[in-house]
Amino acid sequence: MLATLIRRELHTSLRNPQTILQPLLFYTLTIILFPLASGADNDTLLRIAPAALWIALLLAALLAGEQLFAADYADGTLSQDRLHLPDLWLLLPAKLAAAWLRFTLPLLAILPLLALMLHIPAANIPATAALLALGSLPLLLIGALGAVLTLAQTHGTFLRFLIVVPLYIPILIIGVTAGHDNLLGLTIGGHYALLGAFSLFALITIIPFATLALKAQHLP
Repeated sequence: MLATLIRRELHTSLRNPQTILQPLLFYTLTIILFPLASGADNDTLLRIAPAALWIALLLAALLAGEQLFAADYADGTLSQDRLHLPDLWLLLPAKLAAAWLRFTLPLLAILPLLALMLHIPAANIPATAALLALGSLPLLLIGALGAVLTLAQTHGTFLRFLIVVPLYIPILIIGVTAGHDNLLGLTIGGHYALLGAFSLFALITIIPFATLALKAQHLP
């Protein structure tokens, strides 16, 4: 059942490519702004590179989370799923798995080019990619929680922002710190462990809570 739902979500994404292109373009354009704003100083770009990558990731994940349920809510698919799916608790993991694939994989594909713009050495790109891939999961989970809690709100964007962004801050701090340590050649195994712990904690806590919130929502 879970694999079937994931395939359905990926197939829907292919029919609606803006769910892939919008976060990717937003991430890319945000990164491009940093070299333009800071000038051509390589040392400056390298110092701000981790913060640039993670701030852009945070904002793009916020956009991806907003898209998670919007189309299904608007066309009634979400109501049908709630009525007819025997295991509703599988819906959110399926949506998150599909969202992680369509959000993270394109991002990692263009990361070498963006890293070149920020003057990140080629030797540091694999670790940077691993950190971003690991950090994107809890960001999407938190974004999904905000999306569910504001699903029926007419003007829920600001409320979702207030819910989600404070929860993003610890992940942002860990990610930026890990990025700086990676560029300095320091060990970042502890940062991987912290991001993994955040991901596991988010999976255990957010998915059941968000599923209960989804059941309680008034859907059209």
